[in-house]
Amino acid sequence: MPKQLYILFCESPLNRNKVDPDFESEFLSATENGFCTLLFNFDELVDNKDAELATKRIKPNGTLTDVVYRGWMLTPDQYSTLYHNLLAKNYRLINNKIEYQNCHYLPDSLKFISAHTPKTIFESASSESFINTLIAEAKAFGSQPIIIKDYVKSEKHHWQTACFVSQASNTAKLKETIDNLIRLRGDYLNEGIVIREFLELSDLTIHSKSGMPLKEEYRLFFCHKKLIGIYNYWEEGEYLASKPDTEGFEVLAQGITSNFFSMDIARQKNGNLIIIELGDGQVSGIPDHTDQNEFYKNLWSCLP
Repeated sequence: MPKQLYILFCESPLNRNKVDPDFESEFLSATENGFCTLLFNFDELVDNKDAELATKRIKPNGTLTDVVYRGWMLTPDQYSTLYHNLLAKNYRLINNKIEYQNCHYLPDSLKFISAHTPKTIFESASSESFINTLIAEAKAFGSQPIIIKDYVKSEKHHWQTACFVSQASNTAKLKETIDNLIRLRGDYLNEGIVIREFLELSDLTIHSKSGMPLKEEYRLFFCHKKLIGIYNYWEEGEYLASKPDTEGFEVLAQGITSNFFSMDIARQKNGNLIIIELGDGQVSGIPDHTDQNEFYKNLWSCLP
């Protein structure tokens, strides 16, 4: 009997019988490569906190089967709610809540990649004094340049005002940058703030809209510890014809507690490759100009 594999997509906000337009090409590639598809209402889950309504069009399955989500980012708690709601219908998301958070939140990823990624400190936004605590801890960077982000995302397209600080010791600039990041992220701020050592990476080009410097970065996807694809991260700039050697990263991936995750890597100016961050593979975007048919073909081949 041929295997049945499922991909869960978000519904279109305007037509609940169709996939969200932003994922339409992925939906087509998934179906062309043999996947069955499920749709749920993202807004009902996230905004209305109603998982039952969000998944009401998903009928219970006769036997327990695995499903891979491909859609918008969820908090770990939102993901857990979706996980247990689907499990009650005999659909099991490929990662549980802990496995999701392991790669979704950078601080959780550090236990796997700390020796291969820039020096990092972080503080949860759970206390009123967390910014002051973080600024005090930033003294560990001395006068080095640093990057500011939340636990998941940066405001890299506001590079000079909400992301990059040329000297960590400039506490006034550091606080201003953190404040700008928090303001821009608004209700979408993920958990807390991360400060990272800024390392000189191999230049690619300058972003045509934001003016942000683009570096030689790649996104890798792993499923059940197997590398299923390596893709140029940026659509602008001239990449080398050959992709970097991934053997060391494939070895490292064996120790990461997740069944489906992404790994962003970059080349330093000295030629060494480093890990920028991990991401849960279900909510990590496939870089522009990627052959999505190849992605879903490789995903199919590594799923049981």
